[in-house]
Amino acid sequence: MLKERADRPSSQRKIAKILAAARIEFFTSGFSASSIEAIAARAEVSKVTIYSWFKNKENLFAEVVKAQCREMSESLVGENSKTRSLRETLISAAENMLSAIMVEERIRFDRIMAAEVNRDPKVGAYFLDNGPRALLQNLIDLLKISRDKGEIQSDNLVFSAEMFVSLVIGRIDVFLRYGETIKLTTPQKRERAKRAVDAWMLIHQK
Repeated sequence: MLKERADRPSSQRKIAKILAAARIEFFTSGFSASSIEAIAARAEVSKVTIYSWFKNKENLFAEVVKAQCREMSESLVGENSKTRSLRETLISAAENMLSAIMVEERIRFDRIMAAEVNRDPKVGAYFLDNGPRALLQNLIDLLKISRDKGEIQSDNLVFSAEMFVSLVIGRIDVFLRYGETIKLTTPQKRERAKRAVDAWMLIHQK
C-alpha cells in the first residue's frame, strides 16, 4: 500500500504522525465519524499528503489496526518464540492479550465498532481482516511450527488457535463491552495465563 519512498527517514516520520493522528481519531470517534480532514489537521499535514500515502480512509484505517496488532503478533512468532519454550511463549502471548483487551481506549473502540457495523458491514470486515484474523493467523503459524516439531498434536490448527484465545479471554471481553469494570493485577494476569495455557497444553500434548 505505501509507496517505495516510505523507507526514507523523513517519510517514515510523516507516516508515523499520520498513523498516530488517525489512531486517536478512529479510537475516539469511530470509523464513520472520523474524517481525513480531521486526521490531517491533527497530524499537521495536508489531505493530499494522506491521500498520496494511503489513497483512502479505508486503507488508513487498515494500517492503524495492523499497527495495533503488530506488537502482539511479534510476541507470538518473533524472536521470543525461538528462544522460549512453547509454553513460555503462549503464557507471554496470553498476558499480552489480557492487557490489550482491558485498555480503556480499546474498550471504547470496540463499542463504537459494534454500532458502526450495523450501519456499514464493510467497517467490520476492515477491522477483522487486519486485526483479529491477522493475529489468529500468526498464532496458527506458531502452532504449525510446534506441531511440525512434534511438540503438540492437532488435526485442526484453526480450531486449536481459537480454543487458546477462548481459554485466555473467556467472557471478559463481553463483560467489558457492556460496562463491567474488570481490573487484573500483573500477578492475576500471570495466573490466568498459566491456567489457560496449561489447560490448552494438556489437550494438545501427547
